[in-house]
Amino acid sequence: MTPDITNIVFVIIKYLILFGMGLYMVFATVILRQEQLMAQVLEESFEPVLRVAAFFHLAAAIGVFVLALLIL
Repeated sequence: MTPDITNIVFVIIKYLILFGMGLYMVFATVILRQEQLMAQVLEESFEPVLRVAAFFHLAAAIGVFVLALLIL
């Protein structure tokens, strides 16, 4: 019994989606690091707000990746 071509295509698409989400997690980590470096250089009053936003962005990216692993 040979695998159906549509199943092969869907598996390829699944792995491409997971790969893209993994890259986005790396991007979110870079954003968090850049915010930390920026906070060392600039002393702003809204620094804690940016730090929290960057952390939530990373947490959301990790959460969506885990959810995609479970669903896909």
